[in-house]
Parts: sequence; structure tokens; C-alpha cells
Amino acid sequence: MVNGFALLVFLGFAVGLLVLVRRTIFTQHRSDLRILGAVADRQERSVAHKVLRVLRARNIVVLVALVVGGALAWNLHEQFPSAAGLPLAVAPAGMWVLASAVLAWWPLPYEFADSGSVASSVASADLTPRSTATFGPRWGIIVPTVLLAATTVGLLVAGILSGTDEKGRFRNLPYISANGAELDNNMVVTHIQLGHGSVGPFPGWYYGLPVLGLLLVGAGLSLWALHSNARRPRLRATKLLAFDDAVRTNVGFVISTGFSAMLCLQAAPLMLFAASALFSSGQSTAYEVGQVAEAATIPDTVLDPVLGTLAVVIAVVALMLLVIGTILLVRWLGWMTTTLRPLKEHSTTTVIA
Repeated sequence: MVNGFALLVFLGFAVGLLVLVRRTIFTQHRSDLRILGAVADRQERSVAHKVLRVLRARNIVVLVALVVGGALAWNLHEQFPSAAGLPLAVAPAGMWVLASAVLAWWPLPYEFADSGSVASSVASADLTPRSTATFGPRWGIIVPTVLLAATTVGLLVAGILSGTDEKGRFRNLPYISANGAELDNNMVVTHIQLGHGSVGPFPGWYYGLPVLGLLLVGAGLSLWALHSNARRPRLRATKLLAFDDAVRTNVGFVISTGFSAMLCLQAAPLMLFAASALFSSGQSTAYEVGQVAEAATIPDTVLDPVLGTLAVVIAVVALMLLVIGTILLVRWLGWMTTTLRPLKEHSTTTVIA
């Protein structure tokens, strides 16, 4: 019953992922910051240049932080092979913590010493309420929250189900299977013997607690960055209001898309670990009471249909997460690279991502 419910949950999650890809990821549109910043006059355009320079520098540092985090994880994995792959298991979440820290602690400029000379002669005020969900994708809060909640629940369940390995680390899946039989003098099976075993790697507490801690830190930093992006005072020049909105939208997409990509790429390998362990634990020896056992014959193994199906479904969902995470990563890089080119003069204001 429990395995069947888990199967339905994973199938529903897979359908939700397909809907997400179809209706949101492939329909993103991106404003061209260079064009929006170039529509103002010369003095106001210098303000846009300053914002873009800071945004460009911050994005470059974010990319460097990701590379450094990945290189550090690989180096720790090479230096400490006895850690059983823990540095690589936490690498996506750790890399995003570094990136989101840069996004949260490096604010964009909003006030300049010469603002009086570039401000518009017409006073204006924007009374539109702004929140963390105002700028960025419509799914920018809901989807990461659902992914984070699902990952958290999965890690907690895996931790509860996990058992210790030979070194006492909770990274194995304990199980009970029919792996022996009692025979009478005529080599007839009279009783099926149940045996205890464990298989790994499995995303138990050993992997789950560090990953969960880094995910929560990354989520907090991401929310901080989204809040700072929404609450940052507007630029004073009225001709740069559209540019200011586009910059905030760009930052919102960078944070939400990056965090969602990280969650997908973080959960996928752990789910593959779990699928492999479940598949192995579902195998047992094909003994039957009354069967005549031949001494020189090794009995066949059978797979529990529910555990086998559950393992396959988890593996398929994990592969879907890898694909979706890769797509989100490519989209994220697209939003990052919009700030790497200089301003230019055009009249068109929107391009398809």
C-alpha cells in the first residue's frame, strides 16, 4: 500500500514537471537591457551604463564562484576518497550557496552623486506594491518552493529508511529478502529463510543532512536577494523606468531560474542512488516450498514487482530532472549573458529568449 502510494506520488510529480516544461520554460521572453538603456538621453544613458557595469561585474563573479565551488568539491573528492562521494553529492547546493551569497550581498546602484543632473524635471512616484514575486517568472516562487519541499520530504524519508554501512555512516538501505531455504533429506524445500542485508549508496542521513542544510541556506539567500531586488529604490530618471523594471526582472529570472536548476541537478543523482538501491533490495532467491533443489544449480532471482516498478519510476523522474535542470541552466546562462554586451541604439525593446 505504501509503495503503491509512493508510486502515484512520483508519477504525479513527473506529470507536473512535464507541464512546467511545456507551459513555462519554453515560453520565456527577455527584454534587451542594452536597448532599453539606450532610449534615454546622453546623461541618463550614463546611469544605465553604471547599472549595467555593476550587474555585469556581479554576474561574472557569480560565474567564478560557481566554478570555484565545483573545483573545490572535485578537489575534496580526490583528496578524501574515504568520504564516499560526499563532496560531489553536495556540490550543486554548495555551488549555489556561493552564487546566491554574491547575489544577496552585492547590491546594484540606485543613487548617484550626480543624480540631480540626470534626474527628470518631472517628479513622479511609483505606487505599485512590490514583493519578492513581483519581478521574474510567474513560477519564480511556487516552483522552487515545491521542488525544495519535495526534496526535503524525500531526504527525510530516505534518512528514516537508511541504515549504517561498515563504518557506521547512514548511507545504506537495509532490507529483508528470501535468500535461503531449509531442505529435507530428499533436497525438497520445506521452509523459506529470510535474510537481512543492506545496499548502497543510498541518500540517507550521511548525504541528506549536509544537502538539506545547504539547500535551506541557499533558499534563504535566494529569498534575501529577491527581496533586495524588489525593494531597491528606483532610478530617478523617468526615461529609465522601463530599464529599471527590466533590470529587476532580469535579476529575478537569474535567481529563480538558477535556484530551480540547482534543485533539479541536486535531486537527480540522489534519486538515481535511491532507485539503484531499491532495485537491488527488491531481488530475492526464487525458492518455493515443495521445490526440489539441485545441489549443482544456482537458483534464479526474482524481482519484487512493486519495488522494481518504483525504482524504475524514480529513475525516470531523476532523468527528467536532469534534462529539465540542464534546460534551466541554459536559460539561466542566457539571462546572465544579457549584461555582457555594451549598450546600442535600437528601437525594438523585446526579444525572445
